[in-house]
Amino acid sequence: MRRSSLVAKQVISVRSACSLGFVSQLWVDASSWMVVVVEVRQSLLSGEMERFLLEDVSQVGDVVLVPDEGVMDNELKLVGLDTLEGYDVVTSSRRNVGKVRGYNFNINTGAVESLELDSFGSSLIPTSLVSTYCLFVEDVLKVVADTVIVHEGASSRVQRITKGFWDAQKAETPQDRFTEYPEYTNRGERSVRGRNNWSSRNQRSPLRRDFEDEDDWELPMDY
Repeated sequence: MRRSSLVAKQVISVRSACSLGFVSQLWVDASSWMVVVVEVRQSLLSGEMERFLLEDVSQVGDVVLVPDEGVMDNELKLVGLDTLEGYDVVTSSRRNVGKVRGYNFNINTGAVESLELDSFGSSLIPTSLVSTYCLFVEDVLKVVADTVIVHEGASSRVQRITKGFWDAQKAETPQDRFTEYPEYTNRGERSVRGRNNWSSRNQRSPLRRDFEDEDDWELPMDY
């Protein structure tokens, strides 16, 4: 499951059928690459924050089902956990690879399988606008201070998921657009040359007629 598929879903208690809020964040233990804690708020933009363990999720569909309100535990500590979204991804030599916009994980076990990267690090930007890439967690060395450090050769193993409109526009140049229509351009050039030749013939022909008329002139009889 993608992280973005779980965030913003409503959490419902199976026992009472009451809403417990909306998923606002997921917290990952980067040492074991497991999603551990689910953060919930009463609304998507504000409200008191509550937490429960991912293992307490009963089912995920249009909503997230949990057994009852008792799963909420505000005593859960977030020390040593990371959100990952927006983190820089660099190689061990500090070569930039991208930014984390999300990840894929197993909803049953919580195991993170791969990171989803782009150039902005925000899942709010649609994939139709920005290109996204996949990096498997096996290539990650460690996570330090909002930075994911990966093996030096990891950039060559990154796989593109989508090609965004913005990146496609950057890659396109005016010359590319011009060369898409060579036949049209050649026809235009031929037509211009044709008009020039026609014009030059028309410009010469009156002079030729003038000279021919001069040859036909006759002197006055009195002369």
